Amino acid sequence: MVEGATAMRAGFLRSSRYSPGNMDREPLEALFVGRDDLMEDVLARVEKSILGLGKHYVLLVGPRGSGKTHFLALAYHRLMDRLCGTNAQAKVAIALLKEEERGVASFLDLLVRILRALADETPELDAEVANVYDRFSTEPAEAEALALARLRQHTRGKTLLLICENLVDLFDGLGDEGQKRWRAAIQEDGNWAIVASTPSLFSAVTQQSSPFYGFFTLRALDKVDFETGLDLLLKKATHEGKAELVELLRTPLGRARARAIHHLAAGNCRAYVVLFDYLTTETLDDLCGPFMHMVDDLTPYYQDRMRQLAPAQRRIANFLCLERKPKTIKDISTSCLMSHQTTAKQVSELQAAGLVSRTRVGRNTYCEPSESLMRICIQVKDNRTQYFRLFVEFLRHWFAGCGVETAENPNVSLRTFDTGHPLDGMAGLRELLTCRPGADVASRVLTDYLKANVEKGFHGELAEWEHELDSLAASLSDFPDCRIPIDMLRAAVGHAMTGDERHLVSLPLEQRQLLQDAQAAATEKRT
Repeated sequence: MVEGATAMRAGFLRSSRYSPGNMDREPLEALFVGRDDLMEDVLARVEKSILGLGKHYVLLVGPRGSGKTHFLALAYHRLMDRLCGTNAQAKVAIALLKEEERGVASFLDLLVRILRALADETPELDAEVANVYDRFSTEPAEAEALALARLRQHTRGKTLLLICENLVDLFDGLGDEGQKRWRAAIQEDGNWAIVASTPSLFSAVTQQSSPFYGFFTLRALDKVDFETGLDLLLKKATHEGKAELVELLRTPLGRARARAIHHLAAGNCRAYVVLFDYLTTETLDDLCGPFMHMVDDLTPYYQDRMRQLAPAQRRIANFLCLERKPKTIKDISTSCLMSHQTTAKQVSELQAAGLVSRTRVGRNTYCEPSESLMRICIQVKDNRTQYFRLFVEFLRHWFAGCGVETAENPNVSLRTFDTGHPLDGMAGLRELLTCRPGADVASRVLTDYLKANVEKGFHGELAEWEHELDSLAASLSDFPDCRIPIDMLRAAVGHAMTGDERHLVSLPLEQRQLLQDAQAAATEKRT
């Protein structure tokens, strides 16, 4: 048996939102989507490290919820399959650190945890770990040398494969001195191989002065695209025996609803998995209920991430989450009662941590949460649910036009209007409004009108559009459902007429991305 193979050898869960490392092999395989080439690349590098003199150090980089734990857990199982019954079994010692290996405070601490991981398969190492603790209690300066000597003795003639998550936290605990000691040991021993993950790149691997600069082969775990996300939903429905849901997801209506899910989940695997538990053939058509359950379920996760931030960063992140639109550094510094310099520094650190994104428009830099779901979860926790409910309904309308004909389509179709010209199109809208339709119908028609204009291109004068939109907004003041498509119409018209990105930046991230995707698709179609 490969040393270390008892670790993570058998999970006790068939499904997990937050700890896929505890899942059985079978569901890990069943729910693995979209990353076969990357998996093969990583496993091939590990095999070369075990069988050859050259060693590989792979760092998987992906935001939280992107499937890093799932990937490493499955990679471990597949590696065991490849090594089983081969000469390589005796040539590797695998140290599989815990998913949340928190509190590593020194190079000595790291060595002890590696020895403990190896002791899962070789119990006699427990005594060696105890000896290290005894030595530390009497001669602290000698404990590290003893731990390193025992590790070298135990792995002599073998490749020491270290598998670990959240490398950024481990490096923070090691500090500069610990990192230098570890790098020196790796270089001196020549038998280390590493497969690790991190939610974002960090200075210890990007700065030229760092001992680990250029050390790792970086591989991105990108957010999943729509087809991969749909494949994940289908596989999970099949795995859990939801035949009716599988059938619905394969229909045009099901694909349209899945597009709405994909947009709000923003390619986050965890969001798909959480949302899935509330999906049925009935709720897939409604969407609002499942989305609210998903937000409620994810809120503690995002709250925990906020609690881990320094107070100043937490203040800024919370402020940005409670705002619907991106804010400048000046806006943030004023609202958070911080100096401009302090705000800029903290925002840069939040961006490096993958929590805040910045968009440069002219002289201003606009800041917002990198994940719409994080902002929405914090808003809902603050009892601000109206916008989220309205946006989910808007998503249903927006994606319903993807080749889907449903009973909610109004009798008056804006596709028959000259949607590229405001007077003709607006006349059609006002004609419909004289019939006093319900809010859902008005919102659906307005959303169709928005999409049609984005597809065909806006024509006319900006002032003319602005006048007509003001008039339309006044006519629909009793319909909150129409606020989102009207806001997006204003932004799309302003951007189309002037090319000024500030019109788009005036929208929340999830609305802006819809417009940008639609504009890109329309441009590609026209060319």
